[in-house]
Amino acid sequence: MMTTKVQLLTETAIMSALAIVFNYLVLFQMPQGGSVSLTFVPIILLSLKYGLLTGSISGLITGVISLVFGGYFLNPIQVLFDYILAFALIGLAGIFSAQFKKALKQKQSKKAGFTVIMGGLVGGIFSLISHFLAGIFFYQSFAPEGQPVWLYSLVYNSSYVIPDTILAIIIVLILINRIPSFFIKS
Repeated sequence: MMTTKVQLLTETAIMSALAIVFNYLVLFQMPQGGSVSLTFVPIILLSLKYGLLTGSISGLITGVISLVFGGYFLNPIQVLFDYILAFALIGLAGIFSAQFKKALKQKQSKKAGFTVIMGGLVGGIFSLISHFLAGIFFYQSFAPEGQPVWLYSLVYNSSYVIPDTILAIIIVLILINRIPSFFIKS
């Protein structure tokens, strides 16, 4: 049997790799970057199982590798907001880890489902905020003439982050009902 640290490192590596693969299995591609995929799923799974730090590290790994293999580099601050923070912030779902695991152990499926929804929404909203800020500060030239840059950035980034978030929440909800034992540390 693996030790806890080895298991944690192994699962973090596997989930980060899965998130990276999902990042390239695009369901819908936006014209100026951003896409709908299942990237959020492994990061949220890991966040709920191990907490904020582990989930954020997985998101950070995913963001950095996504940047290296096909990301768009405008300047270091844009990279920080569009890759480093946007992916790491998905790990904020981990703030619900303790409540989630407690609900699973007590077989309170509705409460566990609620924590998945809340965790997914928190991770998705903060990821959206990071992309939104990058859009305001670095992509204002894409906004149609006469449209406020903040509105353009909000609509554009919401058009892929919201579907990402919804898909991830649905899939994680299905997984907790099918394999709840995955989330309870051995």
